[in-house]
Amino acid sequence: MTVGRRIRSTAATLAAVTASAAALAASCRSVGSTQVAPPAALPPPAAVEAWVKAPRIRIGIVTEAQRVSLGADFGVVVVETAGTAAGRQVLVQRATFRPAATQEGRPRVKLVETGDEFEVGLVVPQKADETLYAGPDSYRGVFEVRGDSAQALTLVNVVGLEDYLRGVVPNELSPSVYPEMEALRAQAVAARTYALRNMGQFKSKGYDLCATPACQVYKGRSTEHSLSDQAVESTAGETATYRGQLINAVYTSTCGGHTEDGLNIFEGEPQPYLRGVACAPERSSWGSVRTTAPREPLAIDALNRDLALLWALHALDARAVSQKWLRESPSEAELKSLLAQWLVAMRRKSCPSPVEPPLVRRASFFQHLVSSLCWDDRARRLLAPDDADYLLQLEDRDGLSGLGERSAAALLLEEGIVSLPSDNMLRPSSVLSRAQLVQLLARAARRVGPPTLRSVSFRSALEGRLVVESGEEGETLSVDPAVALFRTLDGQAAAASEVALAPGDRLQIVTQAGRIVYLEAEQSRLGPSNDKSSRYFRWELRLTPAEVAKSIARYGSVGEVRDVEIRRLGVSGRVIELAVIGAKSELALRGLKIRWGLGLRENLFVVDREREDTGSGVARFVFTGKGWGHGVGLCQVGAFGMAQNGASYQDILKHYYSGVTLSRPAS
Repeated sequence: MTVGRRIRSTAATLAAVTASAAALAASCRSVGSTQVAPPAALPPPAAVEAWVKAPRIRIGIVTEAQRVSLGADFGVVVVETAGTAAGRQVLVQRATFRPAATQEGRPRVKLVETGDEFEVGLVVPQKADETLYAGPDSYRGVFEVRGDSAQALTLVNVVGLEDYLRGVVPNELSPSVYPEMEALRAQAVAARTYALRNMGQFKSKGYDLCATPACQVYKGRSTEHSLSDQAVESTAGETATYRGQLINAVYTSTCGGHTEDGLNIFEGEPQPYLRGVACAPERSSWGSVRTTAPREPLAIDALNRDLALLWALHALDARAVSQKWLRESPSEAELKSLLAQWLVAMRRKSCPSPVEPPLVRRASFFQHLVSSLCWDDRARRLLAPDDADYLLQLEDRDGLSGLGERSAAALLLEEGIVSLPSDNMLRPSSVLSRAQLVQLLARAARRVGPPTLRSVSFRSALEGRLVVESGEEGETLSVDPAVALFRTLDGQAAAASEVALAPGDRLQIVTQAGRIVYLEAEQSRLGPSNDKSSRYFRWELRLTPAEVAKSIARYGSVGEVRDVEIRRLGVSGRVIELAVIGAKSELALRGLKIRWGLGLRENLFVVDREREDTGSGVARFVFTGKGWGHGVGLCQVGAFGMAQNGASYQDILKHYYSGVTLSRPAS
């Protein structure tokens, strides 16, 4: 069964193994190959137990290889552990192995440096505390090298279970990309449980588990990370069980908002703990904010949000605002006064401006704003020589007078304070209106980020109060009944009388006297799913009928493909039965074979059809889907989202594996 972050086809997995073998053959970590005298005393030569403490696990690092090169800085000892020659020892700086002729039905391997042959060669470092290398990668534990019936080599890393997990967790859930400790702990427990449950899966080949996504991705010591090390250590020995038995703790990268029942994806007996569940905060944990403020729009509705923010920050005096007032231009004195008030509200020191009146000229005000913010040095040092020319590809750029105006306009464009007009005209010589001034100051406020404008995460709501978190600190804040309330969907803002909040939603708030007077909820068009941060949350693939026919060839031929028909859906909306209809016959695909057969990221998809020019047939099938992986069990990116929202690793595991018990061995 396939369980990792990705599922590969048999051919793809074989290609990855072949590539690994080639990489090992092409590199040599140790220098020299001269045979030297064996050390005075080694542990019992045939006993892996002398080198690796229990519980231990055997991982097939490379299979079907023609050459492997192993080493350690101070040399390695190769020990025969099988047959009549068990106990024979050879010490070399580097150990290079090739297949040897089979003897008495037993495959053998040859140590190139000395010509010695082994049935099973145990490779240990000459110094017990040293790291072993296979090509460029380092590993804990020891190696076993053995032949197979196909005249090829198998390289096995024998390692302690907890050390094995140190080389799995960072490759299954990257601590650099997903640095949430509770998610990493959940991954550690799932990986440990999976390893113990599936121990001996490849016993006939001499190892327990493979090192690829077909089992769990394992890359040894080379990829260990302090965060994942901590996750493994803090959950040492902990496993998930169902009715006293270890569960088959499969997991998937991105589930697209909902996992699937295992029986609908995998063949075999149904597992009651592998049930499809929502990958989103429980509705009971949502909160709601309402406002009594009237929703009558201002004369220029687009400025509602900007005016509300400036009023909340005390950067603009509350006053009756009309369309006439906004469209008129401020006087020179009013403009200076408004900017001075804004700078005080931003808690920013003002710098002298070299700009001469009239400041109400748009380009003049751009330069005046940059200078007043003390951003002249920012423009000189952070704008590269070609940035201004690149940014100022405007129809009326010649209206910018001198280097100061050009630099200021380019900097404000770069910072997002000035936006690109739809007609590509900046109008540098026109007179600034109050509406334009309000918009510029509000955008500059969001960019400057005064201390009174805070970014927090929503956690929960309690009768007119919000529990929010900033960094690792939580606090409870009252909400003003007339709070200025807005929500944005991927940057598009709208005023609202009520906003529903899901745990983890980012909020921009302004407080006065401990009460929230301005609240802007930053929400995603992708919804509240815990795994929406994954780059594979949404995807699309276009295939021609000929490409579909080629892709499904491993399962059968239907002739010229006419259509792809979804026959049955699972609890999550995943396609669990699909028919490819051809000119000669039709082919039914079920479960994982749907993904493998069509080469899709996930089974959670819909199908659209692009017609040929004549309209008589399908030119392309358009598969639009969500997620990456098989969609069963723990959702890895969803676990990260749950951890961000304050869930413990126990909460995460019990959410994705229904009815399980978490336990550790008695000390």
